This record gives sequence, C-alpha cells and structure tokens, in this order.
Amino acid sequence: MRFYRPKSFLSLVLIGFFLVSLPLVVALINAELSMGTLVRQSAQVVYRSVRATEGSRLLVEDLIVLERKARQFEVLGEERLQQEMETQHEAIQETLRRLLLLPLDSPLLNSLQQLLSQESQIFAVLQDEPRKSPAREAALTRFSELNELANVVAAEGQALIFREVDSMKKSTEQAQQVLIWQGVALIPCSILFVILFALLISRPIKQVVAAINRLGEGDFATAVTVSGTHDLAFLGERLDWMRNQLADVERSKAKFVGQVSHELKTPLASIREGAELLNDQVVGELNDPQQEVVEILCKSSRDLQKLIENLLGFSKVQAGVKSKLELADVALPALIDEVLADHRTLVMKKNLNVDLDIDALTVNADHDRLRTVIDNLISNAVKFTPPGGRINVLCRGKQTLWFLEVADSGPGISPEDEDKMFQPFYQGRLSAPGHVKGTGLGLSIAREIAMAHGGELCLVDGGPPGCRIRLTLPLTEENGTV
Repeated sequence: MRFYRPKSFLSLVLIGFFLVSLPLVVALINAELSMGTLVRQSAQVVYRSVRATEGSRLLVEDLIVLERKARQFEVLGEERLQQEMETQHEAIQETLRRLLLLPLDSPLLNSLQQLLSQESQIFAVLQDEPRKSPAREAALTRFSELNELANVVAAEGQALIFREVDSMKKSTEQAQQVLIWQGVALIPCSILFVILFALLISRPIKQVVAAINRLGEGDFATAVTVSGTHDLAFLGERLDWMRNQLADVERSKAKFVGQVSHELKTPLASIREGAELLNDQVVGELNDPQQEVVEILCKSSRDLQKLIENLLGFSKVQAGVKSKLELADVALPALIDEVLADHRTLVMKKNLNVDLDIDALTVNADHDRLRTVIDNLISNAVKFTPPGGRINVLCRGKQTLWFLEVADSGPGISPEDEDKMFQPFYQGRLSAPGHVKGTGLGLSIAREIAMAHGGELCLVDGGPPGCRIRLTLPLTEENGTV
C-alpha cells in the first residue's frame, strides 16, 4: 500500500497544521451545536412554563369572576350580567384550549381536560335553566370544585416550572460532561498528530544532517537516502550525486598521491644512498663544515622518506588495500630506545630533556607498524617542543592493557584542532619549524595502526601545558589487518 506523499515541504507543514487544528475545530463546532440545542430547549421550556403559569393564573381569576357574575345574575337577573357571563365563559374556554395545545405533562393535561368539561357543563346549566331553579343552585355550588381544580392546575403549573428547571440543569450538566469528555478525547488526537508530523518533518531533516556529517567526515561509501516530500527526496538525490563526485575526487587524489609517492622513492633512495656514503666518508674525508652539511642531508633524506612512506600508507588505506599484521614479541624498551636514537641529533641540537619511565614489557604486535606509531609520537614531540624544553615518555602495563604516553612542553593543541588532529592531511594552526613540513598523515596512520591492533590512540586532557598523546593496546595476542 502506497501512502500519499506531499510534493513539497510546505505542503507537508500546511497539512500538519490543518490536521493538528482539526480536533480543535471539531470541538468548537460540537460545542456550538450543543449550546445551540440547549438555548433552543431553554427557550421552549421558558415559553411553555410561562404560558402554563400565566394560563393557570388566568383560569383561577376568570373562574372567580364567572362565579361572581353568575351569582349576581341569580339575584338581579340583569341581561347585562348574562352577556358578561358568556364573555367570561368564552375567555375561559380560549385559555383552556391554548393550554391544551402546549406540550405539557399528562397529569396536567388531564386536569385541564377535566376542567374544560366541568366548566362547559356548569355554564350550559346556567345558560339553559331558569333563575332560582334547583339545577342552577346545584351548578353554582359546583364552582367550588372548579376553583379547587383550577388551583390544582396552577399548582401543577408551578411544579412544572421546577421540573423543567431541574431538567434543564441536568441537560446542561450532561452537555458539559460530553464537552469535557470530547476535549479529553480530542487532546490526545492533537498530540498524536503533533508527534506524527514532528516525526515526518524532522526525520528527513535528520537524514540530510546525518548525510552532510558523513560527507564531512569523509564517508563516501554510504549512499544518501532522504525519505519525505518530493523536494526533500530530490535534495537527497543531489546529496548522493555530490557524494559520488566527492568519492571520485577522493579516489583520484589517493591515486595521485600513491603514484607520486612511488615515483619519488627511486630518486630519494639514490639521494639517501649518496648522502650515507658521504657521511661514512667512503669517498674521502670531510672537514667539519662538510660533515655538518652531510648530516643535514642525511636527516632531511630520512624525513623525506618518512613522509613518502606515510603517503604510501595513506594511499593504501584509501584504496582499501589491507595487509595482515605480522605479530611477534616486541620488547618495548628496546624499540623506544631505537626510535629515540633516530632523533638524537635534533634532540641534542635543541637541548631537549627526555625523561623515560618505561616498564620492561614485551608485547605481541607488528614490530614495524608499532615502530611507526611510536616514531610519529616522538617525532611530533621533538618538532613542537621549544629549545630547552622537556619530553616525557611513560609506558605502563595495566591488567590486560598497556599504554604509552608521550608528552611535550610545547604550545599544545588548540581546542579548535582537538576534534580534527587525527584526520588525514589536517595540520593544526601551529606549524613546526623546519625546512621539511609534515603532510598531516602521521597521526592518522598511527591511529589506523592502533585500531588494527585492537587499541586506540587519543589525546589526553589535563596535566601540565603541552600535548599529551596516549597509545593503548591489549597485552594479549590480537590479530588484525591495516
């Protein structure tokens, strides 16, 4: 089943606003209808009650007037009184007929029917029988029954008002309860619509943000998929197109770096071999200035070789070429001394103090790759430590792990560089002095090697000023590839 998908993000927002407000609109309409019904019922109740009460009152008064006119006619016998009796009779009949047309309770209607019948009978006797006759006397005595019955009708009319008021009160309370329950039922509907459209709106935005973050972190392998409206889906397609373009550029860059690095190895090997021959004085003795120049050539050639090896290693990682680790027992103190020996010339030239605190550990690791990691850490410390500064190398074994910390007294890592210092080709704001600049690949490759060994390479916060980097690896045997 395929659901309707709006064509634009604006359409989705408008539909969301409409559906969220729909329960409120329904509640308002229902409240208006309920109030309208109550108003109509109230008007009918008031009209019926007023008519019944007014009619009952008029009946009592008209019957009293009719009785008085009949008794006066019985004494005086005036024709005028006879006409007034007829007029009063017609008024009573009209009042009774109007009351009978109202939607009244059955007891009240029965009383009105009885009153209409008895009043008609009494008036017929008064109209047909002669004065002073026994029938007229009997009819006049029956007025007391009519008055009692009229009072009963009036009382029932009053009771009707109270019953109607109670009924309206109950109807109002019921309507209020219905509106409250409708509100209680409609509020969750609105909340559900809010949650639904919040998810529909936020999910594609989160997908776009996640895709941009992946691209920023260099992940060009994961396809970009954005679900949602047509315009957001089109945005996802364009992001995926950009991912493919960036992936092509990254592959081209890695290929170029690999080819250039490989081409540089041959002439560099010749340069380094010649410099080593001169340094060993194979072609003749050198005076002191010449010896100093040759040492600079040897050091620079080693630095260039290290840079080229880093570039080659990076190009292999980018190309997905992974080689198996050659694990063996490695004596850490000897390996660290070997690395420090390569940097002894620069350490002495900058008059650096190197403090070693190393446990006599033998670990299972790839000797060459572990040497690359340690060399990168110590090389960075030597480069960034100012003349006369201090480098601390700490190595400890702890349960199933061992760690190596290299700390320097240099300018340290700025907060802006902490999250990026392990990214390929990233160089911080503070550059090391010297003729041969780094490529920004050393820490990136060192971290790849650490992860291949099942460990990690991270920056340690706190402590004295400077930079402190910790390598943590397992003491147990751990096979991997890098």
